Amino acid sequence: MTSRRPAASPSPILSLLAVLLASCAGRVAVHPRAAEELLRGYRYVAEKDLERAEVAFAHALEFDPDLPEALNGLGIVARTREDVGGALRRFERAVRLDPDFAEGHANLGEALLASGRLDAALREFERALAVDPDLADARQNLARALLRRGLEDPARRRETWARARRAYLHLLESEPGRAAAHHDLAYMDFVEGRFERAEASYRRAAELAPASHEALHGLCISLVRLGRCDEGARACEACLAAAPAADACRASLRGALACAE
Repeated sequence: MTSRRPAASPSPILSLLAVLLASCAGRVAVHPRAAEELLRGYRYVAEKDLERAEVAFAHALEFDPDLPEALNGLGIVARTREDVGGALRRFERAVRLDPDFAEGHANLGEALLASGRLDAALREFERALAVDPDLADARQNLARALLRRGLEDPARRRETWARARRAYLHLLESEPGRAAAHHDLAYMDFVEGRFERAEASYRRAAELAPASHEALHGLCISLVRLGRCDEGARACEACLAAAPAADACRASLRGALACAE
């Protein structure tokens, strides 16, 4: 039984309030019509209407061609469409225009991570956090990039995962209820054989996200490694209830039941 490797998570859409604040911070006031189109664009993104979002952001740029938040919006549209190259171009221009645009750096970092440029992604996450240490998605993706590096370079895993763990703990200082951070901490502990700590973190992740079959599967296999096979079987049954097609849960349930017998 193995624990599932966590994937990088795209940064979520900026809140409308954050957009307005970013628009006014340290720059000339945004054109009122550009600000209006910006609000509409992010609202359309939240509603998954990418076509209208793209038009709204483009319209905002007609009033202010150098508006970083509109370029960031176009980058989010491109990234949602899995056009990583288009997203990179928009995010790169946004942060060139405003080097203190934390969300732009965070989104650029995520797109770089998706394109396999790990070192460049790490730099962008660090730049985002230098501007806004509470930018949770940048912190999570920084930690996940370090986690990935540790998997790819076992010789440096101890050092890299120590940095990743510290990043996750920083993240939990600002968002203690972030299930993904608990899950990823558990994953690292499981891989390194610290099954008691892994079980506790997977359990917390499952409490925070009861529908997460990844957290429930991790809880199941951690309990089995600890010899608590009946509990592990129940966790795997819950995993299958959450995701009936999850083969890993089904296979681990068979293992847990055999262990219990």
